[in-house]
Amino acid sequence: MKTEIADINDYLKPVTLNDFDSIYSFLKKHPSEYCDFNICNIFSWDLFLKFEYTFYSDRLILFNPSDKYFFAPVGEPLSASELFQINNSFKKICKDAEILGVSEDYINNNPDLSEYFCINDDKSLNDYIYTTESLVKLPGKKLAKKKNLISQFMRLYADFTVKSIDTNDYAGIMEFCYQWKKDLKTEREFIDIEFEAIRIILCHWDLFPCRGLKLYANGKVCAFSIFSPQTKDMATIHFEKCDNKIKGAGQVINQETAKMLIKDFKYINREQDMGLAGIRQAKQSYHPVRILPYYRLKGK
Repeated sequence: MKTEIADINDYLKPVTLNDFDSIYSFLKKHPSEYCDFNICNIFSWDLFLKFEYTFYSDRLILFNPSDKYFFAPVGEPLSASELFQINNSFKKICKDAEILGVSEDYINNNPDLSEYFCINDDKSLNDYIYTTESLVKLPGKKLAKKKNLISQFMRLYADFTVKSIDTNDYAGIMEFCYQWKKDLKTEREFIDIEFEAIRIILCHWDLFPCRGLKLYANGKVCAFSIFSPQTKDMATIHFEKCDNKIKGAGQVINQETAKMLIKDFKYINREQDMGLAGIRQAKQSYHPVRILPYYRLKGK
């Protein structure tokens, strides 16, 4: 599983479902808290975005040729000079290549990094981390509004039910997503890509290590969530959608998901806000216990 740096571009190949087992096996050996390195994200978002990958010196490297970046190599950390050599290799096919998903620990542990790279803190790609307990109990005044909305939902829809998603739910969830997509008027490009990512996950439900919940009110799906393990004590919520006309549906699916996860996971990663004000406000309103800083590197 070794590729010479000079030849790394010759070994890049498209990410396909045939590569799932080898990539997943590698990621399980090198777990990361960052959602970009979750197998479900790689094979839903990145499969649609036409990522390429290779293994270099027992490290996994994912490359996005259209957006001109590659993710920080997964595996044992490289020195700053080694990472710079890889960056120069990618510059042969993409002169503006950047490195994304660089952790704060890597920045702090490599004081010579600034000799090789310009370092940028990309707050739009920070991961929001919560304790599972806080999302279940919603303690304190800051989360009182969430509890009130849940109470209102339960009064209005006393017959509500929560069920697990299974392989037979593709049509029902996608029908809900078609309406969700139709109702949104902004950020069309992002919404279109997210819609495709949801479709890919549902199409291959038995392949991905995902679980999910669907919330019913008046006999119809009004919200759903899809999630998977991130590390041994953290789960990641990949998708959480609700019918905005059903008051409290979003807060209920959020809490019900946390209730399902609390036995196995201490923390929940609710991913990034992508620089979108509405998503940022929604994630901040649940008061994360911490935020994972996300860095980009550009070779000098």
